[in-house]
Amino acid sequence: MAVVALANIYNPLTFAAGIQEAQIEKNAFLASGVMVEDAALRAQMSAGGNIGEVPFYLPLTTSEPNYGTDNPATLSVPANVSGSKQVFRSCHANKSWSTMDLARDLALIDPIGAITGRIGNYWATVRQSRLINACLGILADNIANDASDMLFSVATDAVGAVADAERISANVSIDGDQTLGDAQGSLTVLAVHSRIYARLRKQNLIDFIPTSQEGQTIATYLGKRLIVDDALPAIAGTNRITYTSILFGPGAFITAPGQVQVPSEMERIAGSGNGSGQDVIHSRMHDCIHPNGFSFLSGSVAGQSATYAELKLAANWDRKLSRKNIPIAFLRTND
Repeated sequence: MAVVALANIYNPLTFAAGIQEAQIEKNAFLASGVMVEDAALRAQMSAGGNIGEVPFYLPLTTSEPNYGTDNPATLSVPANVSGSKQVFRSCHANKSWSTMDLARDLALIDPIGAITGRIGNYWATVRQSRLINACLGILADNIANDASDMLFSVATDAVGAVADAERISANVSIDGDQTLGDAQGSLTVLAVHSRIYARLRKQNLIDFIPTSQEGQTIATYLGKRLIVDDALPAIAGTNRITYTSILFGPGAFITAPGQVQVPSEMERIAGSGNGSGQDVIHSRMHDCIHPNGFSFLSGSVAGQSATYAELKLAANWDRKLSRKNIPIAFLRTND
C-alpha cells in the first residue's frame, strides 16, 4: 500500500476527538475510578489561569447524638459543617511528532486511528506519570510533616538475600490498609511496578475477572483492582532495590480539562531534508490532575506548569484533611 501523506488525512476536529477518546480509554486510573472528573474543578479551570482553589467540606463529626426529652424548652443545638479549600495548579503541555516518526502508521489501512491512538496513548501515559509523581510528592510531604502515617514499609538496604518478610505479601497489603484505621475499606485499587506484579503472580493470589470486552480481563489482588505501571519507583540502594506501591480509593484524585485554543495543528517545513520537506503534527493538552484533600503550594516551581521532578517535591504539598479522609496509602518492599 502506498504511504499516505499526513496532509491528506489531517483534520483538526477528527484528530482532537480521536486523541481524547484514546487517552481516556487507555488511562488505567480513570478506568478504575481512582481519578474522577470533578464539576467544581472544571468550573475553576473554565475561569482561566493555572492556579485556583476548590472548596471541600469536612466529614460530619462522630460525636454522641442528642437524646429526646419531654421538656419543650430543651432545644437541639445544631453542629457546624466545617469546610476548607484546596489549591490546585493546572498543567499546559505539548508534544510534536514528524512524519518520519509516524511513517509506519501512515502506511496502515486506518492511518487516522493509528496516529490518534498512538498520540492518545502518549497522553494517557503522561497523565498516569503525573498522577504517580504527585503521589510521590505527597509521600515525601507525609514523611517530612505527618510522621509517615500514610506509609507501611518492610524494605531495608541490608546485605544478603531478601527475606520473605521484606517482600510484598497479603500481610503487607493488609498493614497498608490499616494506616487508614476503620476507613481502610475505602481502598479498592493497588498500583504496582511490573516486578511487584510478577511477585504477586507467583503467590497465586491474583484473580482475573472478565470484562464486557471480549478477551479482556481485570486483574485483582485480595479484592483490589491491580494497575501495573513502571513509573512507580524502583530505587536502587547500596544493596537492595526498594519498590513503592500505592493503594487508592475511589476519587482519590480529581481531574478536569482546560481550554486549549488549538489542540492540534500540522506544520509543513518545506526546507527540511535539504528541500525534501517534512510534516510535523503538534498536540497540546491543558488539564489538572489533583489529589483530593491536598493543596499544591507551588513552593518550588520554575515554570508555568510543574514538571515530574517538581511534583515529587515535599515542599509543594500540604495535606488539608485528617489521615482517615485520604484514601491513599503507600507500601515499600524489596520485591
